[in-house]
Amino acid sequence: MKCTIPEISWHNRDPVLSIDLKPGVNKTSDGKIFWRLATGGADSHVLIWHLTVNEVGATVVEFVGDLSRHQKAVNVVRFSPSGEILASGDDESAIMLWKERGEFEPPPLAGDDTNQNKEQWNLWKILRGHVEDVYDLSWSPDSNFLVSGSVDNTAILWDVEKGRSMGILSDHKGFVQGVSWDPSNQYVCTLSTDRQCRLFDINTKKTVQRVSKAKIPTPANHPLKDKTVRLFYDDTFQSFFRRLTFSPDGLLIIAPSGIIEPQESSEKLSNATIIFSRHNIKEPIVVLPSLEQFTVAVRCCPIYFKLREDGPVSMIGIPYRIVFAVATKSSVLIYDTQQVSPIAIISNIHYTRLTDIAWSSDGRLLVVSSTDGYCSIIHFQDGELGNVYESSLVNINDTTETKSVHSNSSKSKRKTNNAEKTEFIIDMCSDAMDIDITKPVKASDFSEEANNGNKDDKLVKNVQNTKSTDVDDVVLEETEDIKLVYTEESNTENISDIVKKTPPKPIVPNVIAAKTPRRVQLITLSSPRSGKKN
Repeated sequence: MKCTIPEISWHNRDPVLSIDLKPGVNKTSDGKIFWRLATGGADSHVLIWHLTVNEVGATVVEFVGDLSRHQKAVNVVRFSPSGEILASGDDESAIMLWKERGEFEPPPLAGDDTNQNKEQWNLWKILRGHVEDVYDLSWSPDSNFLVSGSVDNTAILWDVEKGRSMGILSDHKGFVQGVSWDPSNQYVCTLSTDRQCRLFDINTKKTVQRVSKAKIPTPANHPLKDKTVRLFYDDTFQSFFRRLTFSPDGLLIIAPSGIIEPQESSEKLSNATIIFSRHNIKEPIVVLPSLEQFTVAVRCCPIYFKLREDGPVSMIGIPYRIVFAVATKSSVLIYDTQQVSPIAIISNIHYTRLTDIAWSSDGRLLVVSSTDGYCSIIHFQDGELGNVYESSLVNINDTTETKSVHSNSSKSKRKTNNAEKTEFIIDMCSDAMDIDITKPVKASDFSEEANNGNKDDKLVKNVQNTKSTDVDDVVLEETEDIKLVYTEESNTENISDIVKKTPPKPIVPNVIAAKTPRRVQLITLSSPRSGKKN
């Protein structure tokens, strides 16, 4: 493993808020392999880069395109799974869809700055429906649909080809800072500042599961044994993003911004990353503590790996390993599904907090962005993460029927699949919280952080309509634990049930003058500028 931090100003030294790698391998005219990288920054630009890796493992970055139609900071950039479309969301509530210009497409408009770019990209469509900042985006596996999360407390499903909304998920009571589309085209998962993780059915647009607090897997003698705790941060979370993700096979949901709050003052707060099963997010199956480092984003490696023969028994009963990266405040933790502890820790790479991470299609490159204006490129050697698994994957259902998404899904009926689920064994790992939170945490218990003098605890941007409160002053809200929520009630009122009544017009009596009106002579006042004559 080798980490490279190119000494370049990615966005004129402004914060790099998002990053993504285009799926698939790209080749130049002379046959050289490169990766296409997109970055979004606080300077309102989307930039395209080419990454190449030489024989010794060092990476070379080349700027090839500037997409400059945004007017405010770009919070998220995401390539479609097909690689044909690039989506970007900004602080002006706009989502822009870009396509690379073909060889026979018309030239750019007058005054466009694309002539200086090596690659030419066209603004294909603009999706408008949000009224506040767009924080996260996620594509459907067929690249036909998109889900977006915003500060306006909603997530919107988009039909990309038609360029319009399919439905608004308005169940949230806080900013939607993370969204993820199910690889099996059945669910959309969201994470918001109201401390809830929600699972929506794509076709009905209804909330089918939600979780805010639960009993976490702990050892027998742990202080939190059989105690119900809050799972996620509230709006005091020191980041604008909670980028959660489905695993590539769709079996797991991995959520950042987890927090294990103490029940007594003697206990110590711990940050965490929480793993759920798609079949039941009411109870987490694994809790990965990160101690003093809050987690911001999670991305899974697209390659499956064989189980290590000399490793521990897998936490989850699947015949392969899923490797995923977790971006914390200042470090990157690499996990797999075979063990609770991280298999690699990359720290001391940036001065300020991290914002996003992205994997290459072959699982050899991991790119990290930060608010300090720089990006780190982590290169893994062949076989360093393990041997590639090439056998069949675990199916979510016995049938191989592919779920389809319909634009008019609110009126469509989905077939009920009564077939039994495949044997998906989940081992509730009792060692997931095998730490003593009653003792002070030492620096040696975790990877070294960046120098304290270089830490910047101030947010780069200002979020409107938020109030900063101390964690000690936060009062836990008593809510009811919900296993499955199959509510048929809509949050919006039925317009047909509303009867509009026009109030009667008030009767105003006519006023009849008692005397005949007469003319009044007007007197012109002297101007205040004229002085008095002596």
